[in-house]
Amino acid sequence: MTSVRLRIDLAYDGEPWAGFARQPDRLTVQGTLEGALTRITGQPVASVCAGRTDRGVHAIAQVVHVDLDRAHPRVARATHDLEVLRFRLDRMVGDAITIWQVREVGDDFSARFSATERGYRYRLVDGEVVDPIRRHDRWHVGEPLGVPAMRAGAKLLLGEHDYAAFCRNRQRRTTVRRLDEVTLTRPQPGTIHVRLAGPAFCHQMVRAIVGCLVEVGLGKESPDWIGEVLLAQDRSLAARVAPAHGLTLERVGYGRRYPAAPPASGRRGGAD
Repeated sequence: MTSVRLRIDLAYDGEPWAGFARQPDRLTVQGTLEGALTRITGQPVASVCAGRTDRGVHAIAQVVHVDLDRAHPRVARATHDLEVLRFRLDRMVGDAITIWQVREVGDDFSARFSATERGYRYRLVDGEVVDPIRRHDRWHVGEPLGVPAMRAGAKLLLGEHDYAAFCRNRQRRTTVRRLDEVTLTRPQPGTIHVRLAGPAFCHQMVRAIVGCLVEVGLGKESPDWIGEVLLAQDRSLAARVAPAHGLTLERVGYGRRYPAAPPASGRRGGAD
């Protein structure tokens, strides 16, 4: 087999999908992308992603790779001009997905295992009014949040720890992770952005952390409570996870060897 590995950088609105990962009889980002590639190439396609996202979670920096048999005539035609392939894919996957870029990479590149950093942003609204146009990508808490207390709690999460209290339980899966960044900013009155970055995150980790930070921001718990939950490694002691629709995957880094996502031509997200 004369194979070619393609890296595809994409973005999507999480609202229409039952998550990223393919599921039987469910509309998913991965299933839609693979279906479009299969129609173009005439052969079954299986993709590997940088990180699966749950139902409702958005992404401006998702990365996948696929392996295709270039000996297949339709694959050879499709991969002759990758910008044309990007354009065809972008049209076929619909308005809720944007294909930023398609490029050929070596077979040592893995969208998942080559990634050295993943960055997320969670948007919170603690003002009385929320923009109805942007309601689908932020959590309207409905009460004022104390950002200084939230920042104090967030500092206790930095570094390498067992984040079992913030991860959905999966048997025989390690919950040890390293968190390099947890920052909170107010880009405008009534809006708070929580940014988190690290090499990898376990399932629902970001949303669980945000849920706990909101409890601190509301004054229901002290900042030190965050550290106590972390040390206890008991999921039942943490707050409920934050709603999925406030979360966006914004960056996937690949060190010096490969460009980060999204590509320079893609939307990197503003301060709103």
